[in-house]
Amino acid sequence: MLLWHLLSLSFLLCSSAFTASTPRNNLALVQSYTLYDNDRQILGSCDEVRPATKTSDDNEEEDEVEMFYATTKRYFIFPPTPSNENTVAEDQSHVGDKLLQIRQTSFGCGRLGATVWPSAIALASLLAGDTYRSSIQGKRILELGSGCGLPTLTAKEVCCADQVLATDYWETDGLVVGNRLVPKELFGVNLAYNVRCEPRNLDWHDELSVCDVSTNFDPDIIVGSDLVYYPDDTEPLLQTLNILMKNGGGAQNMLLILPLPPTAEREALPEFRRRLEGGVLGNGGDKDVVLDELEMKVSSASTNEEEIHNFLRIRI
Repeated sequence: MLLWHLLSLSFLLCSSAFTASTPRNNLALVQSYTLYDNDRQILGSCDEVRPATKTSDDNEEEDEVEMFYATTKRYFIFPPTPSNENTVAEDQSHVGDKLLQIRQTSFGCGRLGATVWPSAIALASLLAGDTYRSSIQGKRILELGSGCGLPTLTAKEVCCADQVLATDYWETDGLVVGNRLVPKELFGVNLAYNVRCEPRNLDWHDELSVCDVSTNFDPDIIVGSDLVYYPDDTEPLLQTLNILMKNGGGAQNMLLILPLPPTAEREALPEFRRRLEGGVLGNGGDKDVVLDELEMKVSSASTNEEEIHNFLRIRI
């Protein structure tokens, strides 16, 4: 009961978590993100910004998350996707820019889901790009391992999905988590604050729970980023994907973004990739899984330095 009370309160507080058509002259650029395929074609982009003046949410009263944990807010703006790199550099006054606010919390609250990871930014940029935006519009989108929820919020507010469901796994009253590194109960409140709708506590290790989500939400598209962390989660994650794509009507499409070395090392990724390439999804491996690699360039506005992040894109 406590969690539902807190979630309901957070929905009331999160009304300013999204701002549409924000003038660029009110924003200071922090970093720019540009996502490329192997042919150096731009698949998506976004800017991380900082409001130059106080926003309406600065006057909000503290909620339970802010009372017990340190928080920070990050802002991402998604313009119409440019067709080449020159447009990224030159056009700074798009019509219809979408500014999304995400509140990060501390590791003590959110564990691995406390912050916005580069993979989530890459996935959000991809969803908002020309290749995927129209395919998200009007669809039911389920995100696995949502963390702070940036891709879910992007699908909802930028891509105009019909319905979205952010899922992750966090502590609740009576839940036995054993030795697993699971976020605290208020993590769910923070995720609800960010995505502005009720998230679902989903344990990949609980087949019945996954079946329930698949049947009751019936997603069209499954998305996720940086899901393959621990080897013990590989088999449950594959089982979860199979259930979501076969149960009921079954999701027709899947898009995952997973980080690659050298910027990220994920112990479970080689085995997960091998299993996918071996045909483990669908009935007898009948799902056509396509894997390729993407690159994201991160440009700092203050230092002019650039970082390169590499990702594995998995799609059906």
